[in-house]
Amino acid sequence: MTMHPIIKELLSFCGDKTRLIDSDAIKSNRLYRMVLSDVMEPLFEEKSTLGDEKVSTNLIKIGVLYDSIYNRLHTGQWNTVEATDRECFTVLSYARILYTLLVSKDLKQAIKDGIYLADLGLMLGSIIRVDDKDVGNDLLTETATRLTAHLADENIDAPPFKRMKFDVNLEDVGVSEKIDVPILDCPSLELFGNQCYDLKQPTLLRGIIKAWPAMERWHDPNYLLSIAGERTVPIEFGSQYSNDDWSQKLMKFREFVEQNICGGSSSGVNRAAYLAQHDLFDQVPALRRDITVPDYIGRTDANPRIKAWLGPKGTVSPLHTDPCHNLLCQVFGSKTIILARPEDTDKLYPHEHFILSNTSQIDARCPDLERFPLVRQVRFQRLTLHRGEVLYLPPQWWHYVESLSPSFSVSFWFE
Repeated sequence: MTMHPIIKELLSFCGDKTRLIDSDAIKSNRLYRMVLSDVMEPLFEEKSTLGDEKVSTNLIKIGVLYDSIYNRLHTGQWNTVEATDRECFTVLSYARILYTLLVSKDLKQAIKDGIYLADLGLMLGSIIRVDDKDVGNDLLTETATRLTAHLADENIDAPPFKRMKFDVNLEDVGVSEKIDVPILDCPSLELFGNQCYDLKQPTLLRGIIKAWPAMERWHDPNYLLSIAGERTVPIEFGSQYSNDDWSQKLMKFREFVEQNICGGSSSGVNRAAYLAQHDLFDQVPALRRDITVPDYIGRTDANPRIKAWLGPKGTVSPLHTDPCHNLLCQVFGSKTIILARPEDTDKLYPHEHFILSNTSQIDARCPDLERFPLVRQVRFQRLTLHRGEVLYLPPQWWHYVESLSPSFSVSFWFE
């Protein structure tokens, strides 16, 4: 079988096979190392063709071990998964992408399949850094990025997708709304530290993300789809994550946007779909370049966790707490936010199960005072977060969030 130039490109930034199979995690499992060595070695021998029998045998080896580890990754609690399994799954995903390109007679479909495998590997595997001065990403992120670029080349002569738009207001915020937290316009680092961070005081910040390229680009779904349309992302369905109707499934980003934000659900069932708390910016570096980490974070944390929150009107995060500081940045759309102090925790009836112990049982919009009488003693604080605004949320502050329109938010969790 002839090796396509795309395969050689994907091999070029990896270096050599020893980088993939000589880590402590892989070497600790003899079977993993043997299989990975067998399937990767022919690709790195720099031959333009590979024997059909060898390719078929290696495909079987990859498939059997891939399925075995995939099943283990979906058994039990995620925090009990062995690091060896996750790292091996990453390398197997990479190998499976290369062999998919090698055997396919439909290059465009093989590229799509490769992007899907890379995304699945990014979600379930572990980070393997690429030791290449020209590559700033990890193995699978760089693989998916390059395959996405090749897919765009394959689609260059295809009919254009139907242009879409979000139903959002891009006008400036009015000043007549009642806001129960302090407001600061582009505060200095010292002012933010003294009045917000040190006091753990929720504060509405204005003027600090207006220079983001995202502010001019992301309200156009056609721009988002041109960059991330083929990527696979986890989507939450249901009224909110603490309810019995909640579920999650993987979708192409394009399908999620077209079906749930730019158009109605074809099923006729109204179940809010939400791309929530996802590492989209690690997955798609092109979107990461549209934002910058606010300077306030760098004074205490050099590596904040950056999460994406994209969904239609009506998505809800129930009243809950987070263990770290948060800057919630609203790129487009608006959200109702209800806050309560950490000191009121015993009056907010957290769930007893450890998985939901940071989540309240009450509906912050309309608490059931007969069932939860202590809520009467809580003084809730309310505000609406608009386009271009940022809410600073200190650790352990209770917050309820509901989107009032199609909405894209970015959260920075930091210490």
